[in-house]
Amino acid sequence: MGEYFAGVDVGGTATRVSIFDYGSMRIKVTAPTGKKGQNTALPEQVLGMIDYACHAISIPPDDIANVGISTCSPFRRNKDYRVVISPNLCDGLVLGKENAQNDWTEIPLEEYVSKRFRVEMGNDCVTAVVAEHMFGAGKGCDNLVYVTWSTGIGGGAYVDGHLLGGKNGNAPHLGHMYIAEDGPVCGCGNYGDLEALTSGTAIAREYRREQEFHNQGDGRDYSETCAEDAFREYDTNCMARSIINRAARNFARGLASINALLDTRRFIIGGSVFMKNRALLLPLVIEEFYQSFPALSGGVEIVPSALDQYLGDIAALSLVIPEDWVQDWEAREPWKLASESIPWKRG
Repeated sequence: MGEYFAGVDVGGTATRVSIFDYGSMRIKVTAPTGKKGQNTALPEQVLGMIDYACHAISIPPDDIANVGISTCSPFRRNKDYRVVISPNLCDGLVLGKENAQNDWTEIPLEEYVSKRFRVEMGNDCVTAVVAEHMFGAGKGCDNLVYVTWSTGIGGGAYVDGHLLGGKNGNAPHLGHMYIAEDGPVCGCGNYGDLEALTSGTAIAREYRREQEFHNQGDGRDYSETCAEDAFREYDTNCMARSIINRAARNFARGLASINALLDTRRFIIGGSVFMKNRALLLPLVIEEFYQSFPALSGGVEIVPSALDQYLGDIAALSLVIPEDWVQDWEAREPWKLASESIPWKRG
């Protein structure tokens, strides 16, 4: 076995496989996430992408010492392995879903890849907090929570230096905390949870609905309205401003609830919605957060992700990187020198 490691980032839209050695990221391969066929199709794709990446840099797959997998979740434990039961991948979990591509209710990703490689698997926000703790805004902090504010909401946490996992590896799935009794429905089926109230999907939904209501009869099609439209019009449109301000308040209240449970030192916020609009959102969130119980909120830091666009590349690797690499990588930041990804060509 050689000193090569693979990082696999499985998202609802795209899957990326990166191969690392001590010096650098050697290659990154990207492909649309496969969602058709049997529920082993995605694990087979991951193995095929690892093989393809190894062939491209002229190493045998047997030289891969360990594979870290970062994937959308949740998980459910099935004997010795966990299966992925994410509605972003398993259309069979979503009743009445339009344009369903499969009837999957679970994906045996960990078990299938483990037939060929040593594997460590975590949900994408748990792997993100590991990476931030190791290389980013969480260095030296043993009580921290990473929160992604994107099309969905998710989190990962350390408490007293211990990474939270839970019975199935789903802790802390904070996007699905209840915030409002009679709120909008989330993709998971909850009503009024944090994701349903604050995510990019939620902001787009609310802005689209307001546009359609207040502009009836103007002949325009608002079906493609997205969160970026609301942020772009924040200064000039009172509806956009109200929706975003409300989302920021609810997001901050979600942080306050998590802090009441975990008594954290630092929140690290990432994700596309936040990072693209952090100059606007960070002050709104901080102002609301510090209105919560001062005995708990006092001294808590709220900061942006330090890894930002590189987080996806190194989150999965952070699960398997050798300890004796960490100090050198922290100093050199080799992920910033990585080449552009190449498309996977199925063999």
